[in-house]
Amino acid sequence: MADMEPEKIEVELQKVDSGAEDSANSAERKWEEVFGMWIEKLDQSNMMPNLFELKLWFEGMEEFNSSSYLESLVFKTQGPLDRSYDFFLSIFQQVTTRVIVLLKELDFKKDKFFLNFEEFIVEKLLDGFMGTSYAYLRQVYTPESWFYSFRIFLQHYRILMLDLLKSESISQKVLNAVKKLYHRELVNNPMLITLMKNQFIPRMDRISFPDISKIIAGTKDRQLKKELGIFFVLSFRITKIIEIIDMHMNKSRSLDMIVPLLLMLKRSMENLDQFANRTLLPSLEKVYSDKDGILDVKPTFYNLVFEIKKIFDGELPSYFEVESNKMGKRRTVKNMLVISRFAMEEMIASVALLLNTDIPIRVIFPDYVPRHDLLGEALKKLKFMYDKINYYFVRKGNVESSEIILDVQLFMERDLHFLYYAKWNEFKAQYQKLSLAASPGDFEPVLREFHTFIGDLGKRKS
Repeated sequence: MADMEPEKIEVELQKVDSGAEDSANSAERKWEEVFGMWIEKLDQSNMMPNLFELKLWFEGMEEFNSSSYLESLVFKTQGPLDRSYDFFLSIFQQVTTRVIVLLKELDFKKDKFFLNFEEFIVEKLLDGFMGTSYAYLRQVYTPESWFYSFRIFLQHYRILMLDLLKSESISQKVLNAVKKLYHRELVNNPMLITLMKNQFIPRMDRISFPDISKIIAGTKDRQLKKELGIFFVLSFRITKIIEIIDMHMNKSRSLDMIVPLLLMLKRSMENLDQFANRTLLPSLEKVYSDKDGILDVKPTFYNLVFEIKKIFDGELPSYFEVESNKMGKRRTVKNMLVISRFAMEEMIASVALLLNTDIPIRVIFPDYVPRHDLLGEALKKLKFMYDKINYYFVRKGNVESSEIILDVQLFMERDLHFLYYAKWNEFKAQYQKLSLAASPGDFEPVLREFHTFIGDLGKRKS
C-alpha cells in the first residue's frame, strides 16, 4: 500500500476499555468517532493540505502569543516603557485573514443530500443518549456551522484589530485583551479544540513514499517500528511546514505574516531533536550496532541541535535588526529555509539508508546531495576565494575590494549553510569585521586576518 499511516500512532488510536466505560467516556468516544468521519470526508475531498495548514496557523498563533523568545528579538533595544505592540497586532490581523479563507474552504455547505457536520453530531447525540426519539428537536435545533460562526467572529475581530492599529501606540494591556477575546471564542469551538489537541492525525500525517512505508512496515522490533513511524511523521511534517512558509514568502505582501510559522518550525525542530536523540537513536544503536550506516546517523542527529542554532540564534535575530530592509529580511528567511530543508533531508536520508541501503533517496528528494559532497564543493569555493584574496595583495589594483566583498556575500548566501556550526559561526563573525571596515586602512588588516582564516578552514577535512 503506497500510503501508510505509521504505526497508527497508537497513543491516538487506543480504544477505551469497553468493560469500564462511564457515560463521559462514551460521549468522548462518540465525539471522536464523528470527528474521525469528518476527517475522512475531508480526505476524500483532497482537502487534507488545507486542514494541515489551518492546524499549523492555529498552533503557530499559540506559539506567537506566548513566545518570550520572540519578544526578546522584537524588543532587543527597547525598555518596557518604550514598547509598542503594533507589530504583534499587525501579524495577528494578517494571520486572521488567512485563517478566514481556510475556514471558508473547509466548511461544507448544507444541501439536501449531505448533512452538515454539526447536524450529524446532533443526530448522533440524540440517537445515542436519549431514550425517547424527540424528532421535533431536529427541526427546532439546527446549529450553525462552527466553522461558519468562528469565521464570522474572525471577520469582526479583524475589523477591530484594523481600528486598533490606527492608534499611535499599542500597549501590552490592549494586546492581552485582544488575545483573551480570541481565546475565549476558540475554546468554545469543540471542533477546533479537538483538531489542535490531537498531536497525530493519521490521515493528515500519512507518509506518501512507498519506500519509506516499506522499511517501517518491515521492522520486526515493535517498539522500534513505532519510534520510526513517529520519527518519519515528525520529519516529513517539518518539510511540509517549510513548503508552506516558502509559499507564503513568495506570495504574501508582508513577510511578517510568516513569523508564527517560523516559531512553529522552531518548536517542531526542537521536538524532533529531542525525540531523535533521546528516544530513537538509542534504539537504532541497539538494533543496528553492527551496521556501518549507524556511523552516518549519529553525527547527523547530533548536528541537528546546531542546525537549529544556526537558524534561530544566528539567522532569525538579523530579521529584527533595525537596519534590516525587506530584501534583507527575505534573504534571511530564505537562508533559514535552506538550512531547515537541508537538515531534514539529511536526517531522513541517514535513517532510511541505515534501514535499506538501496532506497532511492532521489525519488524522495530529487535535489538531494550528501552533505560531505556539498561540503567538498564549499571548500573548493573557499580555496578559490583564498587565491583571489592572495592575488589582491600580490597584484595591487588588479582586484577591487568590492569584488572580494561580493564573493564573500555570494558564498554566505549559497554555500555557508553547508559548513558545520562552529565554522559557520566563525565565518559570519569574520564577515561582520570585513563589513565594518570603512576605510582601506582598516579593510586590509581585517582582510589579511580573513585570508588566514579561510586558508586554515579550507585545509580541514570536515
